[in-house]
Amino acid sequence: MAAKANTNGQATPTPPVTIGSLTNLKVAVPGANLNLAGVLQSTNHPSRRLAIICHGVLGHKNYLFQPSIANVLAPHMDTFRFDFRGNGDSEGVMGYSNWDDDKADIDAVIAHFEHQGYYIYALIGHSRGAISCLNYAATSHHVPMIPYIVSISSRFDMSDVKRKHGPEVLELLEKQGHFDWQARTGGKDITLRVTQKHFDDFLDFDTAAVAHIPSMTNVLLIHGSDDDVVPVKDITTLQSHLSHTRTAMRIVTNADHNYRKHYNDLSQIIGDYFSAKGRKADWTRRILPNWKTWVHAVGGVLNFRTIGDIWIPSQADGTVSYLRPGIIYRCADISKPTPEGIKVLEALNITDVFDLRSNSETERRGTFEGEKIRRHHTPVFAEVDYSPAQIALRFKMYLGGTEGFAQAYMSMMPNIRNFFPPVLEHIVKKKTPFIVHCTAGKDRTGVTCALLQMICGVDEEQIAWEYELTSRCMAIKEEDVEFLKAAMGGETSDAQLEAQVRGVLSTNEEYMLRFLEEFHAKYGTITDFLVNELDMTLEDIQAVRDVLLVKIPVPRAAM
Repeated sequence: MAAKANTNGQATPTPPVTIGSLTNLKVAVPGANLNLAGVLQSTNHPSRRLAIICHGVLGHKNYLFQPSIANVLAPHMDTFRFDFRGNGDSEGVMGYSNWDDDKADIDAVIAHFEHQGYYIYALIGHSRGAISCLNYAATSHHVPMIPYIVSISSRFDMSDVKRKHGPEVLELLEKQGHFDWQARTGGKDITLRVTQKHFDDFLDFDTAAVAHIPSMTNVLLIHGSDDDVVPVKDITTLQSHLSHTRTAMRIVTNADHNYRKHYNDLSQIIGDYFSAKGRKADWTRRILPNWKTWVHAVGGVLNFRTIGDIWIPSQADGTVSYLRPGIIYRCADISKPTPEGIKVLEALNITDVFDLRSNSETERRGTFEGEKIRRHHTPVFAEVDYSPAQIALRFKMYLGGTEGFAQAYMSMMPNIRNFFPPVLEHIVKKKTPFIVHCTAGKDRTGVTCALLQMICGVDEEQIAWEYELTSRCMAIKEEDVEFLKAAMGGETSDAQLEAQVRGVLSTNEEYMLRFLEEFHAKYGTITDFLVNELDMTLEDIQAVRDVLLVKIPVPRAAM
């Protein structure tokens, strides 16, 4: 008697119109004397990011929704979908519980594309392929270089496979020590013999090892609400074992295990997750709990937070760097901290404060310097009031506009020698926690912190998102609103002008992104800028990075 697969006999739908080019490739598996077949879908994405897509049991590279997923990811990265050994067009022997083979196949694919200059950005797996992706993330030393794992309909309770096969198959297994699992996949009829040992090895697989996936890995769990192959409860169990802030969960309503009639829903979830909007939403969800702790930490000081807790992969030398929190702090005017606030600053071991305000601002608002904290006056514009209200006056033609902010921020760059070298010197020589601030902690402070993050190699989208956090914690002063409206000649009741004014007194990621575009257009890379404008050497720049970053070697780098 043979057991027949009840889902894999489905005909594969016609793939959607392909975005980009398709290239059939063979990937050798070291030590196994076999080649894996796969398809590289490429738009020659400049980021050189690559997602690897892994099929489920008895599947293949073009099975089900895999081409659809590759298409929605095409604007964001290239993809490679492949056949595990013995499946589809790959060489080798298919297995029922050959988890080590799956891991070796994934590892071979990763190594192949890394050596082609790709940055492995995501592992995406369905069903058994999802189990293997999660297992790779949990047990491979290579994981820090793979920031995203997408698990679609992954099993957690392996014993539930008994229900899937049914009592007849289990009885057959007990009587003769094996059963033959028959299915039609990829246009071929196949038979997979499953022995008692294979079955036991499958049941004994340690899915709880997902708890060892490093907390810097972003994990997206997806499951169909009507999945009758893997119970939907398994996704909640998985999530409980991945209980850190980088795990997200999505349920596709009415979808079965293979997402029939829901390919678009599934693909859209993944496409949205990897879009700029989706990445920002996920980043915000992760960062806000810590941000809420920081923002009110120092009494009498607004807009207080640290820059850090950021993982920065390097495509150049196969390492990952970690921008440590608790070195760079940023805030608004710090001239009047409460006694309790001063105790917090001292507890954070902050030794120095860099005040970017103009002379008139410091005279009007005052300054702070504690017994253990030294103030450095490093104004961006010494004789010009550069508070948010004055910025708006100077660039009133762009009131509330992205271009106005970009021009305002670019106007700081000719004065870079006034305010930036002391900060860099402190980092290299003193190496202690410090604060950078201006009046609101958004413009001059935002630009200074952006430059520091650029030196460290932080993704510029993330720099812009961090900049925008100020809008969540900056208390707009009504006196500034009224002053600016009056200066613009508006009426107190002019609602449109008030909305524009409040826009100027807030932050938007587009302001920072546009500034960064202008910055690169004029100065080139951050390294070019530091060398040409501040006469720094490459060794000087590296000395700054060495203090702010912890470099983590990845085993693959030695290959």
